[in-house]
Amino acid sequence: MADFFPAFYRLAVRVDAQYDALSRRFRQKLGIAPPLRILPYRGYGTPERAVIKARVLEDRHVRPPQQRHTLVGSAIASYKRYMTREIAGAHVAVRWGDKRWEGTTDDEGFLELWVPPPEGVRSGWHMVELELLSPEAQGVPRVAAPVRVAGAGAEYGVISDIDDTVIVTGVTDPLKRAWALFLTEHRVRLPFPGVDAFYAALQGGRGSAADNPIFYVSSSPWNLYEHLDEFLGVHHIPAGPLLLRDWGLSAQGFAPGGGHGHKLEKIRGLLETMQRLPFILIGDSGQEDAEHYRTICREYPGRILCVYIRTVPGHPRRAHELEKIGEDIRRAGSQLLVVDDTTAAARHAARAGWIDWREVQEVEAHRREDAARGILGERQD
Repeated sequence: MADFFPAFYRLAVRVDAQYDALSRRFRQKLGIAPPLRILPYRGYGTPERAVIKARVLEDRHVRPPQQRHTLVGSAIASYKRYMTREIAGAHVAVRWGDKRWEGTTDDEGFLELWVPPPEGVRSGWHMVELELLSPEAQGVPRVAAPVRVAGAGAEYGVISDIDDTVIVTGVTDPLKRAWALFLTEHRVRLPFPGVDAFYAALQGGRGSAADNPIFYVSSSPWNLYEHLDEFLGVHHIPAGPLLLRDWGLSAQGFAPGGGHGHKLEKIRGLLETMQRLPFILIGDSGQEDAEHYRTICREYPGRILCVYIRTVPGHPRRAHELEKIGEDIRRAGSQLLVVDDTTAAARHAARAGWIDWREVQEVEAHRREDAARGILGERQD
């Protein structure tokens, strides 16, 4: 019986992919099938091994954010983002410098291709070209996929949650979360005050040549990838690979549901890929971030410099729970700091020598400026 559900989900995904293929052929005969597109994701890796990520979809022609001025426009854009039709078995060519590879999308349209980067690749962002080879490749534009390489200049990596850690979301309130996911544009969603300066300080580290990679792990669906990536850019928050969750039917089950254990899998993957780097983990008290980070500290002793947990109001029982989790994390050789705002986290990071003390003043200045501009304070969820 234990093997029934995994086999059932795998079969259901294959059936769903075959249905989508038949549906597309039927719509092509009617002349109503939209063209295809490659949606590039931010990849990551080391000079020895890197992952290139993308998805092949029908192009639903979501209107640009600046053209969506009403609630109805946002709702239509949200519908198009979520009601995607993925292309299984699509062949994609990848070019990085003088190297070329080919990959095939899975039943959900995802391309995940692990490759050895070109010789002498340096730390930082690199643009990799993706080209659709089949099916229906004619007229489909080539796209560039950013890949973040963590080289010798990196002192540590940062892994951050997004909802109620970077963005004011209200994930503990189902109505607020639904509104944020389905009806809110990135132009009006709000970051927590000072997040941009604090993450920039962590990226810069303590050395003039430091180039620390930042990764964002979230329970939000892949359908929100472009929305979230644009949000980071609009608010000048350092860019990083976004590791999201596949909502709907997948080989692992039907999501959302069943907690946030998928975050553990993604964090483990990052630590296994970046084996040279220690990490700082950042989350909030509203969900299960602290519990997951405790597990990571236990599984990777000596690899986690610190766990920062931002307090979410309305969870009085969490104080005792976080105290116990903090004890467990200390026994695992790391530390947990529960903070009310980004300035407190920045002061701690400066005392530990992970960022320069001058950056603390910058974080506090940004926090005050953000609050003055009307961005919600950390305790005003």
